Amino acid sequence: MKRILVVDDTLALLKQTEMQLASFYETMLAKSGDIALKIARQKRPDLFLLDMEMPGMDGFQLLTKIQEDPRLSTIPVIFYTTLADTATQVRAYQAGARDFIVKPTVKDVLIYRIGLHLQLTEYLGRMEQTVSSLSGIITESFVELINYRYKMGGHSERVPRFCSVLGRELLKQNSFAGELTPADLELIVQASPLHDIGNITIPDKILLKPGPLTEKERDMMKKHSSRGAKILEHFSLRIPTQRFLHYAKLIALTHHEAWDGGGYPSGLAGNAIPLCGRITAVADVYDDITSERVYRSKMDHDKACRAITQEKGKRFDPRIVDVFQAVAEELRAAG
Repeated sequence: MKRILVVDDTLALLKQTEMQLASFYETMLAKSGDIALKIARQKRPDLFLLDMEMPGMDGFQLLTKIQEDPRLSTIPVIFYTTLADTATQVRAYQAGARDFIVKPTVKDVLIYRIGLHLQLTEYLGRMEQTVSSLSGIITESFVELINYRYKMGGHSERVPRFCSVLGRELLKQNSFAGELTPADLELIVQASPLHDIGNITIPDKILLKPGPLTEKERDMMKKHSSRGAKILEHFSLRIPTQRFLHYAKLIALTHHEAWDGGGYPSGLAGNAIPLCGRITAVADVYDDITSERVYRSKMDHDKACRAITQEKGKRFDPRIVDVFQAVAEELRAAG
């Protein structure tokens, strides 16, 4: 049975709405926005039915809190209020409410409107899963193409595993509170295999050259970041619901930027580099230097760890290097 969380500061109205919904839905009641959030985080509802005028946190403020919480942001919100003016209704829709119902209303209308939005949410969820599956196939195909051309031997498969190890520890240590959530990490892991997609635009004579690159060749090689971002921007514009493509574009563009500003393509420094790019940078370099390449031999794990540590505060974000050191053995096992 679907769960509806009804939020209203008037107990009589809460009970009345509960009676209307009882035969159709599991109904949860909250007399304030704070209580509603606590209930929702403990027992996630399928739909919010919100009053607008409440003391403390009003309906609009509660809607904002819901949208800011990755665990709740996809849940449909219906305002159920005595306010009937057009300006308030427009404001509600602009704020992100799915519907606006003026109370009191008859039971059948309330049940119908709630059912309609629950059905729409289920439909959108199925569509999202379908598109996500297709996007996964596209990602796998690109990864195969990258590996085939770059002769990387699984680089694009290992980097997301390393990102996952680093990201889980960052979450555990709360290193980037408010900037990194489990949902963000999932998108980073999903997107990171495409970090080197721009390599498909680099000529083989440069990409697979067994010796040192000339300055001109290095400049050409560096273009893979911006070119990869352009490729992914093309897909992101056409499939805007797939947030991982936005992360993939940022990662492709910024995973060679450096904490001290000495990277490319834009010379970004410090927190100006997106966190997804900073995490992937460490994962990418660790895998790169512990893997055989046509132009050099691989480092063993311990030497690679020392090499990463030496770049703390230079090439890499110091906080991510600290976490790297804490999970070094887990990274070895994930390789």
